[in-house]
Amino acid sequence: MAAPVSVSHTHVHSVRLKDGREALIARVLADAGTAGFGFTLNDDAGVARDMAAWDAAARMRGEPLHALLGGARRRQVPVLPDELPAIAPDWDALRKGIRESRWKLLRLDPFAWGSLEKIHAIAAVAGQRAIALLAPHAHPWEIAWCAMLAATLPGSDAHIIVRTQPQTPAYAVGDQPGIGLDWSLEPAFAAIPW
Repeated sequence: MAAPVSVSHTHVHSVRLKDGREALIARVLADAGTAGFGFTLNDDAGVARDMAAWDAAARMRGEPLHALLGGARRRQVPVLPDELPAIAPDWDALRKGIRESRWKLLRLDPFAWGSLEKIHAIAAVAGQRAIALLAPHAHPWEIAWCAMLAATLPGSDAHIIVRTQPQTPAYAVGDQPGIGLDWSLEPAFAAIPW
Protein backbone atom coordinates (compact mmCIF):
# COMPACT_ATOMS: atom_id res chain seq x y z
CA MET A 1 0.00 0.00 0.00
CA ALA A 2 1.62 3.26 -1.08
CA ALA A 3 0.48 6.75 -0.19
CA PRO A 4 -2.17 7.59 -2.79
CA VAL A 5 -0.73 11.01 -3.63
CA SER A 6 1.98 12.28 -5.91
CA VAL A 7 4.30 14.59 -3.96
CA SER A 8 5.93 17.60 -5.64
CA HIS A 9 7.79 18.99 -2.61
CA THR A 10 8.85 17.81 0.87
CA HIS A 11 10.24 19.95 3.67
CA VAL A 12 11.24 18.88 7.21
CA HIS A 13 11.77 21.22 10.17
CA SER A 14 13.06 20.54 13.65
CA VAL A 15 11.07 22.30 16.39
CA ARG A 16 11.26 22.50 20.17
CA LEU A 17 8.06 21.36 21.89
CA LYS A 18 6.60 22.99 25.00
CA ASP A 19 8.04 20.22 27.20
CA GLY A 20 11.55 20.74 25.79
CA ARG A 21 11.68 17.72 23.48
CA GLU A 22 12.53 18.03 19.82
CA ALA A 23 10.14 17.03 17.06
CA LEU A 24 10.65 16.69 13.34
CA ILE A 25 7.74 18.20 11.42
CA ALA A 26 7.31 17.34 7.74
CA ARG A 27 5.23 19.15 5.16
CA VAL A 28 4.58 17.60 1.79
CA LEU A 29 2.96 19.38 -1.08
CA ALA A 30 0.96 17.16 -3.38
CA ASP A 31 1.03 17.79 -7.11
CA ALA A 32 -2.58 18.96 -6.77
CA GLY A 33 -1.41 21.72 -4.37
CA THR A 34 -2.71 20.21 -1.13
CA ALA A 35 -0.34 20.31 1.84
CA GLY A 36 -0.09 17.52 4.36
CA PHE A 37 1.77 17.45 7.66
CA GLY A 38 3.43 14.78 9.78
CA PHE A 39 5.74 14.53 12.76
CA THR A 40 7.96 12.28 14.79
CA LEU A 41 9.59 12.65 18.19
CA ASN A 42 12.45 10.38 17.16
CA ASP A 43 15.17 11.12 14.60
CA ASP A 44 13.57 9.33 11.62
CA ALA A 45 12.22 11.99 9.27
CA GLY A 46 10.88 9.20 7.06
CA VAL A 47 8.10 8.58 9.59
CA ALA A 48 7.08 12.25 9.45
CA ARG A 49 7.18 12.31 5.64
CA ASP A 50 5.07 9.14 5.38
CA MET A 51 2.49 10.59 7.77
CA ALA A 52 2.47 13.90 5.85
CA ALA A 53 1.89 12.13 2.52
CA TRP A 54 -1.11 10.30 3.96
CA ASP A 55 -2.39 13.54 5.47
CA ALA A 56 -2.14 15.26 2.07
CA ALA A 57 -3.93 12.38 0.37
CA ALA A 58 -6.83 12.50 2.83
CA ARG A 59 -7.04 16.32 2.80
CA MET A 60 -7.04 16.32 -1.00
CA ARG A 61 -10.13 14.10 -0.91
CA GLY A 62 -11.70 16.05 1.97
CA GLU A 63 -11.90 12.86 4.06
CA PRO A 64 -10.45 11.59 7.30
CA LEU A 65 -7.52 9.22 6.87
CA HIS A 66 -9.56 6.28 8.13
CA ALA A 67 -11.87 6.66 5.08
CA LEU A 68 -8.89 5.99 2.77
CA LEU A 69 -8.07 2.85 4.79
CA GLY A 70 -11.49 1.23 4.68
CA GLY A 71 -13.19 3.28 7.40
CA ALA A 72 -13.09 3.38 11.16
CA ARG A 73 -13.81 -0.01 12.73
CA ARG A 74 -14.00 1.68 16.13
CA ARG A 75 -14.80 5.28 17.08
CA GLN A 76 -13.28 5.18 20.58
CA VAL A 77 -9.81 3.74 21.07
CA PRO A 78 -8.83 2.79 24.63
CA VAL A 79 -5.61 4.28 26.06
CA LEU A 80 -3.99 2.00 28.64
CA PRO A 81 -0.80 2.08 30.69
CA ASP A 82 1.63 -0.70 29.77
CA GLU A 83 5.29 -1.11 30.73
CA LEU A 84 6.09 -4.20 28.67
CA PRO A 85 8.46 -3.65 25.75
CA ALA A 86 7.25 -3.11 22.21
CA ILE A 87 8.21 -5.68 19.61
CA ALA A 88 11.44 -4.67 17.87
CA PRO A 89 11.01 -3.52 14.25
CA ASP A 90 12.31 -6.74 12.70
CA TRP A 91 9.85 -8.12 10.16
CA ASP A 92 11.31 -11.65 9.99
CA ALA A 93 11.40 -12.05 13.79
CA LEU A 94 7.86 -10.69 14.06
CA ARG A 95 6.45 -13.12 11.48
CA LYS A 96 8.22 -16.01 13.20
CA GLY A 97 6.86 -14.91 16.59
CA ILE A 98 3.33 -14.67 15.18
CA ARG A 99 3.58 -18.16 13.63
CA GLU A 100 4.82 -19.53 16.97
CA SER A 101 2.06 -17.68 18.89
CA ARG A 102 4.72 -15.98 21.02
CA TRP A 103 2.45 -13.03 21.90
CA LYS A 104 -1.21 -12.70 22.84
CA LEU A 105 -0.88 -8.94 22.41
CA LEU A 106 1.29 -7.42 19.68
CA ARG A 107 2.85 -4.27 21.17
CA LEU A 108 3.99 -2.13 18.24
CA ASP A 109 5.61 1.28 18.16
CA PRO A 110 4.37 2.68 14.82
CA PHE A 111 7.09 5.37 14.95
CA ALA A 112 9.81 2.69 15.18
CA TRP A 113 8.26 0.57 12.41
CA GLY A 114 8.29 3.62 10.17
CA SER A 115 5.17 3.61 8.04
CA LEU A 116 1.46 3.18 7.99
CA GLU A 117 1.85 0.41 5.41
CA LYS A 118 3.99 -1.68 7.76
CA ILE A 119 1.45 -1.44 10.58
CA HIS A 120 -1.33 -2.52 8.21
CA ALA A 121 0.82 -5.36 6.85
CA ILE A 122 1.49 -6.55 10.41
CA ALA A 123 -2.23 -6.41 11.20
CA ALA A 124 -2.97 -8.51 8.12
CA VAL A 125 -0.44 -11.15 9.16
CA ALA A 126 -1.59 -11.03 12.81
CA GLY A 127 -5.14 -12.01 11.97
CA GLN A 128 -7.38 -11.68 15.01
CA ARG A 129 -4.57 -11.09 17.52
CA ALA A 130 -4.91 -8.00 19.67
CA ILE A 131 -2.68 -5.08 18.68
CA ALA A 132 -1.52 -2.27 20.96
CA LEU A 133 0.08 0.78 19.39
CA LEU A 134 2.65 2.49 21.59
CA ALA A 135 2.64 6.27 21.92
CA PRO A 136 6.23 6.27 23.25
CA HIS A 137 6.19 9.74 24.82
CA ALA A 138 2.41 9.93 25.44
CA HIS A 139 2.39 13.22 23.51
CA PRO A 140 -1.13 14.16 22.33
CA TRP A 141 0.01 14.06 18.70
CA GLU A 142 1.36 10.52 19.16
CA ILE A 143 -1.85 9.41 20.84
CA ALA A 144 -3.99 10.93 18.05
CA TRP A 145 -1.88 9.23 15.34
CA CYS A 146 -2.03 5.88 17.14
CA ALA A 147 -5.80 6.27 17.57
CA MET A 148 -6.31 6.95 13.86
CA LEU A 149 -4.27 3.85 12.99
CA ALA A 150 -5.91 1.68 15.65
CA ALA A 151 -9.36 2.72 14.42
CA THR A 152 -8.60 1.15 11.04
CA LEU A 153 -7.09 -2.13 12.21
CA PRO A 154 -9.04 -5.38 11.94
CA GLY A 155 -9.49 -7.64 14.90
CA SER A 156 -11.52 -7.35 18.03
CA ASP A 157 -8.97 -5.44 20.08
CA ALA A 158 -6.79 -2.56 18.99
CA HIS A 159 -5.76 0.03 21.53
CA ILE A 160 -3.09 2.56 22.49
CA ILE A 161 -0.51 1.99 25.20
CA VAL A 162 1.49 4.61 27.05
CA ARG A 163 4.30 4.34 29.61
CA THR A 164 2.60 6.71 32.07
CA GLN A 165 -0.86 7.01 33.54
CA PRO A 166 -3.09 8.02 30.59
CA GLN A 167 -4.69 11.49 30.64
CA THR A 168 -7.90 9.96 29.27
CA PRO A 169 -9.17 6.35 29.19
CA ALA A 170 -10.07 6.56 25.49
CA TYR A 171 -9.44 8.71 22.44
CA ALA A 172 -12.30 9.59 20.08
CA VAL A 173 -11.53 9.25 16.38
CA GLY A 174 -12.90 12.21 14.44
CA ASP A 175 -14.06 12.85 10.91
CA GLN A 176 -12.08 15.98 10.03
CA PRO A 177 -10.12 15.74 6.77
CA GLY A 178 -6.59 14.41 7.10
CA ILE A 179 -4.93 12.58 9.96
CA GLY A 180 -6.83 14.43 12.65
CA LEU A 181 -4.03 16.01 14.69
CA ASP A 182 -4.53 19.25 16.58
CA TRP A 183 -1.35 21.01 15.47
CA SER A 184 -2.17 24.06 17.61
CA LEU A 185 -1.27 22.09 20.76
CA GLU A 186 2.33 23.07 20.10
CA PRO A 187 2.94 26.81 19.46
CA ALA A 188 6.21 26.02 17.63
CA PHE A 189 4.19 24.43 14.81
CA ALA A 190 2.56 27.74 13.82
CA ALA A 191 5.97 29.48 13.85
CA ILE A 192 7.50 27.22 11.15
CA PRO A 193 8.37 29.28 8.04
CA TRP A 194 7.23 26.89 5.33
